[in-house]
Amino acid sequence: MRRTGGELRSAVDKAALVGTVTGPSRPRMASLVASTLLVPEARRPSARSARPVRVPDHDGALYLRPRSRDVLALQFVFTEGHHLPPADLAGPVERIVVFGANIGLPMADLADRYPDARLLGVEPDADNVRVARANLAGIADRASVVEAAVWHTAETLSLGWETDAWGLSVAPAEPDGTETVVEAVAAADVVDGFADDGPVDYLLVNIEGGWHDLLAHDAGWARSVRCIKVEIQDRYDEAVALLEGLGFDTSIERLPWGAFVTGIRRPPR
Repeated sequence: MRRTGGELRSAVDKAALVGTVTGPSRPRMASLVASTLLVPEARRPSARSARPVRVPDHDGALYLRPRSRDVLALQFVFTEGHHLPPADLAGPVERIVVFGANIGLPMADLADRYPDARLLGVEPDADNVRVARANLAGIADRASVVEAAVWHTAETLSLGWETDAWGLSVAPAEPDGTETVVEAVAAADVVDGFADDGPVDYLLVNIEGGWHDLLAHDAGWARSVRCIKVEIQDRYDEAVALLEGLGFDTSIERLPWGAFVTGIRRPPR
């Protein structure tokens, strides 16, 4: 997810966010919010800097890094709810996959809402993975995070991050060897390996502009997904067309900074 610094700051209601935190963590959250709003994320804080906060209706602490976008991610997940599957998704939700798990906040909330579900996240950034695993430690028996990028095929990708970025971007690596690289796993291997006893009931895709390559190439893996939600910042019509071509009935939710396109697999005729 990527937004400008101004868009991020305007999206946060400081009072509302502080109000989501209970007990002794309230002053810490106030400090985290203030630092996030006032200081651009000029460098990415280490996972070692993460501190616990508590959120109502969530069992256990969630870890956030000061002076990072983690506080805004908490606001985004626990007050906006854009990461949730559509209300009209029929049947039980027992297998959930997140491409672009970040620090695991969407997975933590989905695990609360679907206590019988197994969850798998894929995330390319090592520090994000460390924080995500801390955030999911209480449900490690049914939720895990793999440190890798997800792509339409297994290959080496370049890993990018910019000041004020919400997440990391990936692209095919150049041969000059000057980039930070990450190994990608094929989406088909993730889906097929996780859904060994049934389809993926819900797939959330938060991988910056990589969503287009993921869907535009051979996406036979999508047949094993009942519902998919993709975060996009542009090419809205293409996203809808690609999902429809993969056999989903689609809807789009437009927001000031982008959109979410949701697909529910059409029932067989």
